[in-house]
Amino acid sequence: MINKKLKVYIIATEPSGDVIGSNLIKSLIKAKKGKVKLYGIGGEKMIKSGLKKSLFPIKELSILGIFEILPKIFKVMSLLNKTKKDLIKVKPNVLVTIDSPDFNFRILKKISNILPFTKKIHYVAPTVWAWRSGRAKYLSKYTDKLLTILPFEKKYFTKYNLSTNFVGHPVYEINKQIKLSKKDVYKKYKIKKGCKILSFLPGSRVSEIKKSIPVLIKTIKFLKQNSNINPHVLFYILPHLKKYFNNYRFNFPYSNINENDKYDAFKISDVSIASSGTATLELSYFAIPTIVIYKINFLTYLIAKIFVKIKYANLLNILEKKYIIPEFLQFKCRPNLIAGEIIKLIKDKSYSKKHVLNAKKSLAKLKNYNNELPSMSAVKEII
Repeated sequence: MINKKLKVYIIATEPSGDVIGSNLIKSLIKAKKGKVKLYGIGGEKMIKSGLKKSLFPIKELSILGIFEILPKIFKVMSLLNKTKKDLIKVKPNVLVTIDSPDFNFRILKKISNILPFTKKIHYVAPTVWAWRSGRAKYLSKYTDKLLTILPFEKKYFTKYNLSTNFVGHPVYEINKQIKLSKKDVYKKYKIKKGCKILSFLPGSRVSEIKKSIPVLIKTIKFLKQNSNINPHVLFYILPHLKKYFNNYRFNFPYSNINENDKYDAFKISDVSIASSGTATLELSYFAIPTIVIYKINFLTYLIAKIFVKIKYANLLNILEKKYIIPEFLQFKCRPNLIAGEIIKLIKDKSYSKKHVLNAKKSLAKLKNYNNELPSMSAVKEII
């Protein structure tokens, strides 16, 4: 193996996994000095970083919730079988599955006995502390190692003798260096002076766009009617969702932010709204007061209410076991409540400062213990 190239197969089926996979590929190539052959499933970021091609476009698995997946079940089964066949053909030394437990766990089970000499590593632990705790035992049967991005998760898996290591949260891979100044962003996106900048990140799935944008439109209307705030909304919409986004009409100033300007836009925002997930952590990382909103299919929500064991949606709230980030979920996801929080964060500087400070303290808990890039810690574990 010293002179041979290491064959690594990486599976990431969501945009957040694509980011993690991209960082992993860069660190893997650096650590192995190029002596690595890459295969698998990923998005544009993984392809730019060194994955020659993806087995299929990850947008084919942009699904959320029990009832959203039912109409696409045969398509999902077809993609699972396609992936299994490709793995058997490649016979990688290492398989790294990133997040997406509903897809990846099935793959791990399918190839468990067929590829006994392939080392199987899962990156990003399933949220067994929130619901479906049985997945910890399930994963231990089909995986050689688990890499977690949250510090408290290890205990849930080591009790099943699964080798588990915390490598740090991928938010710490982000480069904070400025490319565009505040003046440049204003000019490029035609933002008028005197406007309050509101960043809006609806999520990575079609269902999230459809649920959140109508709420935003009503929120901005309420905001304009009940305050002297003149908002300019900066949308960050993933490429595969733009055709759905374009169906909406807005009666307020807005801009669509390019991928390359995403973090520079964050920095000039007065407040942000995002679906719960990686985006909210990124916003907190850039010290932007953030509001979490989320709505799902009603029947999915009822089932989740029965089985989900946690009170909060945002990770920082979960870490602190209290609200440090405002959340407006399902029935509380109402324009008047959201607009009220926006007004408070913009008008009350001490309130917004406390919000940012609490988020910063909580985020520090997500750094790895070696103070190195999470992807490099992950690569060391893989090698």
